[in-house]
Amino acid sequence: MSSDAQTSGDGAQGGLAAVSREWYDTLRHPRRIHLLAALENGAHTLEELVDAVAARESADPEEIRIGLVHNHLPRLADHGILEWDGETACRTVERSFPVADLSGLLEDGDRADGRKLETLVHPVRTQLYAMLAELDRAVSVETLAAELVERDVNSLSERSEARLALYHVHLPAMTDVGAVEFDPRSGMVRGPNRSTPSTN
Repeated sequence: MSSDAQTSGDGAQGGLAAVSREWYDTLRHPRRIHLLAALENGAHTLEELVDAVAARESADPEEIRIGLVHNHLPRLADHGILEWDGETACRTVERSFPVADLSGLLEDGDRADGRKLETLVHPVRTQLYAMLAELDRAVSVETLAAELVERDVNSLSERSEARLALYHVHLPAMTDVGAVEFDPRSGMVRGPNRSTPSTN
């Protein structure tokens, strides 16, 4: 693994690369991201989840409760992302999706939330976002391309293929929603809340 792009934590490479497209599609809703962020510290009752989601969204708690019970919790449970017994929920997937980072990115009342999530909930972009969020410096497109190939993310098997996809598809899309900063001239990328890309 490239030392420049290695993330902290358990270093497992399965995670995001092994997740099905349906799993990602299930997460393309801001409320589900807020819900999973609330479950990062352990199991919660339905009422605790309603309070946690209400703290992030300006919505009626009863509307949140109905949505959680009849839509979001069952759907996430059906995909094996969490366990839900009708009263308590807990996450079943560990460190496979940067829900805390994405939840923080989705600002209350931001009409672009759906577009941000639609952009970031993609096997390559979610992996990139997680990698960059843990770095304290800018990193080159070359390094990111090598890391994606090594992890076999979304079947990227050649560095040149990964580099082109980063330059022309993924990084511009992520920059457009404010998830990363990318300087195509220098080929440097920085994650959220990091220093300005360097040409060094």
